[in-house]
Amino acid sequence: MLVSKTKQGDWFSLTSIRNQERLKEIRNKESFYCPECEEEVILKIGSKRIPHFAHKKDASCSESYERESEYHLKGKLKLFEWLISLGLIPQLEPFFKEISQRPDIGFVHNGVLYAIEFQCSVIPEELFVKRTENYYKVDISPIWIMAGKNIKRKGNYRAELTGFDYLFLSKSDSEKWMLPAFCPVTNTLIIVNHILPISVKNSIAQFSVTDMKTASLANLIQPKCSQLFYLEDWQKEIRKAKNITLSLYGSQQNKFLQELYTHSLIPSLLPPEIGLPVKHAPLIETPAIVWQSYLYMDLLRHKQCFSLHEIRHSFLKRVNRRDVKIRNLPLYRNCDALAAVKEYIELLVKTDRLIAVNHDFFKMDIPITIQENQVKQFEMERDFYQRYGKIIMENLK
Repeated sequence: MLVSKTKQGDWFSLTSIRNQERLKEIRNKESFYCPECEEEVILKIGSKRIPHFAHKKDASCSESYERESEYHLKGKLKLFEWLISLGLIPQLEPFFKEISQRPDIGFVHNGVLYAIEFQCSVIPEELFVKRTENYYKVDISPIWIMAGKNIKRKGNYRAELTGFDYLFLSKSDSEKWMLPAFCPVTNTLIIVNHILPISVKNSIAQFSVTDMKTASLANLIQPKCSQLFYLEDWQKEIRKAKNITLSLYGSQQNKFLQELYTHSLIPSLLPPEIGLPVKHAPLIETPAIVWQSYLYMDLLRHKQCFSLHEIRHSFLKRVNRRDVKIRNLPLYRNCDALAAVKEYIELLVKTDRLIAVNHDFFKMDIPITIQENQVKQFEMERDFYQRYGKIIMENLK
């Protein structure tokens, strides 16, 4: 904590006084209290950490359960100072009594009240969701920012994202997936964008890094996403994923692989139409290879004609059986995983595999072919992406 109340009920912020000797004098004369629980707190002044308030041992306040690291304290202080430099009037650790929550920073911009949560440690998903929903209930726009040190970059176009990391995911005004992070050590704002999951953890992604000295507020709340990745990146990663799945082929513990075996399908020989990227793929935690394979096995492989209702029913049946898992994205308020399924069907139409008889009915045009060996498989993949690559990329914009 960087803000408390005095015995007289006045607010006291550690941003106003930086001199440690002066703070020690004040500490000897004054008592400080938590604005939320009103329990007495301790003003800690040391050589290793910046001055801060802390609850006493065995305090009952919920705030006391989240011990702030030096990284966190420095981070929210730098974000606070950055907002001031932009001409805004931010409030450090404001307490919103109606929802009993205190974000790191609150500020108003263009008539909108924002709450910044700079989250450096993992908290339960239920708590993240509850806090987010509470903000929305009182018309506060939450901005959850990850710790930059927690970003796991795996190359120029790949990131490893945990289930907790995905909770920070939202959409920019340009309808692009984005995940904001801040590093107080390098003083940089990091925007992970164009996120397309390959597996449960690995994703294709782009990274935009901006020095806070030149960053504008738009860089945080309305970022312009960097150039879209190259389709070859996706092609390479999805081929790798199919080969990794092959190494597990025959495992008695993997239900998906057992179903492939039942249908006489080999993972590495799955056609290029299975494992296609779609814009709303982040809504589905189950990898594209898996949920698209289920649609193929359940419907596309053996039915010449089918309706959109049948497609939805087939997908939701797999969800109910827990073969497919939907992601919870609390910052994206239109979470409908069927949007990804619909985009996939539309892509099959655009790549000439299906014909749309009308907006609700489809029939197979060119059957999805299964090759008998790796050589023919690679040739088919190469021809498919050469012919339809531009269409696939256009579908992601």
